[in-house]
Amino acid sequence: MVITDYIAENCILPEMRGKTKPEALKELTHLLFDAKKLKGVDAALDQIMARESTESTGIGHGIAVPHARITGLKTLHCAVGRFKEGVDFSAIDRKPVHLVFLICYPPTQQTTYLNFVATVAKLLHDTSHLASLLNASTAEALLSVLRDLCLPLDAPEVYYAQPKGKALPKILETRDAHADIILLARLQLCYEILETARTGKRQINERIANIRSLVDPRILRQFDRLMKSRPPALVPVEADTCQGCFMKLPSQFAQLVRAETNVIHSCTNCRRFIYIV
Repeated sequence: MVITDYIAENCILPEMRGKTKPEALKELTHLLFDAKKLKGVDAALDQIMARESTESTGIGHGIAVPHARITGLKTLHCAVGRFKEGVDFSAIDRKPVHLVFLICYPPTQQTTYLNFVATVAKLLHDTSHLASLLNASTAEALLSVLRDLCLPLDAPEVYYAQPKGKALPKILETRDAHADIILLARLQLCYEILETARTGKRQINERIANIRSLVDPRILRQFDRLMKSRPPALVPVEADTCQGCFMKLPSQFAQLVRAETNVIHSCTNCRRFIYIV
């Protein structure tokens, strides 16, 4: 996913004025409203605050991804705020947060949201990428850095099967459960796009075939069963609640899902693949 398709330059604050998490969330929500990406502030801010009260969206490595599902939106929008010195976000690694990606998305774009968060996490897992964003002098420069960072994720070697005899890129040689989740999210998004596409279906089907070739066959078989019987097959977990069946996960199991990052887990109720962000 090219995340900059969902981030406008006037929705970036290189220097956040707020000094606390609540102040940051309010500032960025109002920024989306002022940029006419939201029709109202209160409902979105209430959802974002409620989400943060149950579990921090600080995902580690200096990144936070607060979010809300907003009825009436046509597409996902994101505001970006930067704290060069960092702010306490109660992140999972207990380290200060430097970049906040505040996301508002329609209920129909849950997979888009999942792709967005997975891409942010993958992009900024590299400390040199985070440093580049922290050193950008303006909103325009920060957006330009993000665009440049997105390019490797959209390159053919990530999506497409390699020619015979050519070595796989490192991202696939070391593929783990997290990478498989990202591939499944991309695959699910392609299927959603295919359903409503009026043109370019051949290219979408080619993309689907190429992504499928990269996924473990055992995972793919379960994914196909879920897409046939109870789509979507892959859903996020928020506040320990599966967003596919909206049932709360048992506490011990939720802790296990967080701890075992090398395993793709399924909801104990609906059996969908789950992903905690």
